[in-house]
Amino acid sequence: MTRFIPLLILISFLMSVPNYADISISGINEAQFIYRDAKDSLSTFFHNEANLRINYDNIEIGLSITANLPKYSQFDSVKDLSPTMIQYQAEKLYLATNLSGMRIRVGSFNDYFGNGIILRSYRDKTYEWDTTLNGLSTQIRSELATIKTLYGSLPNEIDDNKNDTVGGIDLTSTYLDNISFGFSLLSLNERRFDDRYRTRLVAGGRVGISYHSFDVAGEYAETKLYRNIAGTVKGQAIYGYANKYLGPLTMTLGYKKYSNFNYRMNDLPSLNSSEEPLSERVDPGYDEEGLLTGFQYYPSMTTSLSVTYSEAWNTGFDIRQSDLFIEGTKDFSSFLLGFEYSQFEALDKDRKEWFKEITPALTFDLDIFGRASHIRGQFKVENIKLNNAESTNYYPLLQYDIFFNKFSLSLNAETKIESIDDIRNDPPTWFGLEFTVRPFSHTEMKVFVGEEKGGKVCRSGQCFYTSPFQGLKINLTTRF
Repeated sequence: MTRFIPLLILISFLMSVPNYADISISGINEAQFIYRDAKDSLSTFFHNEANLRINYDNIEIGLSITANLPKYSQFDSVKDLSPTMIQYQAEKLYLATNLSGMRIRVGSFNDYFGNGIILRSYRDKTYEWDTTLNGLSTQIRSELATIKTLYGSLPNEIDDNKNDTVGGIDLTSTYLDNISFGFSLLSLNERRFDDRYRTRLVAGGRVGISYHSFDVAGEYAETKLYRNIAGTVKGQAIYGYANKYLGPLTMTLGYKKYSNFNYRMNDLPSLNSSEEPLSERVDPGYDEEGLLTGFQYYPSMTTSLSVTYSEAWNTGFDIRQSDLFIEGTKDFSSFLLGFEYSQFEALDKDRKEWFKEITPALTFDLDIFGRASHIRGQFKVENIKLNNAESTNYYPLLQYDIFFNKFSLSLNAETKIESIDDIRNDPPTWFGLEFTVRPFSHTEMKVFVGEEKGGKVCRSGQCFYTSPFQGLKINLTTRF
């Protein structure tokens, strides 16, 4: 019965509006059909998500309706499925109103404090990550300051039938349009394995200075974890960056240091180009320190060069990491040439593991037979050393995109080579073809057929492992 409550609230609101001409409705509908060629009990999946927003005067209502038959995950193996595994629900309902200098939202919401170090509640559908809160949030704006307050709950990581609660306040003030100050306070109640709750308190401040020739910003936060099995645990986070502008040249410097500052309601800057964590066996923010330096050079409208280098390490220097990324473009009028070079290296002395990945790539944007085209060639070299065993893998990749008026085609081919003999012995190869068509200005359909290698993808210091895929995907997106 509870799943119908948001719909009943929505219907009641519509019935109470005297003039329907004053109502505006907008939203997006995303439908996906998947056929997966695999030895599972079911190979077809359907997903639909409709997000509606209704505006009347200064009142806004939002609602998300999802349906799965059954749910498909790119990160998990699919076994023992049944056509009766239908999931549908009306969720993420909110009611918001804008008053003079104030916004109030009740229901489902996402929010952040500062740089996201203390709090960032968000949803990432690509990586199936969701820390959306349900509760109350307010924002008060004036010439002197902006104040945010929030109180909400979200399903517990261990038992989604239980809830964790989050409450906080954030203040930001700007002085002379060049200097900004901020202060945040957050409280989290988290359920643990022993069915008891522990309390995490987080407090921090930040400052930013911005002028025409430079900008600099820094943030510091502390956390204390109470009612924990190991007693009270303290942690801290330091993050800062600076940019110096010298005509066409911009120089960047960044620093991070996190200690016992790992919890799911924040989003710590990874401070590297690959967004890799310092170690996959240690939670991001538990024990890491790092530096980043780089520059961006734009000598003309047709030329650009960007270089970023970072290093990170833990307290004992037994886990270390380096990350180099170079990117440049040159417009030759008849075509655009781009090049990339990335080099990522990681060392874990305790596990006697060393990893190095080098990926050069070239891209071309040009007209072929009067059609805009994009070509990308990439050759990744992966070196792994574990104990005394060492291996090297090569991943050549070729991508070709061609664009027409209302549709485009993309062809992708990648293979894995472990030795020269593999070239003659039919190495594993993944082919994929994607067709994108936009029949109307508000509608887009994507059709993918082929294979996806799967493997590791990283975002904001967290890595996910996608499952290999072979089959068909159809995505239809409609905005209204």
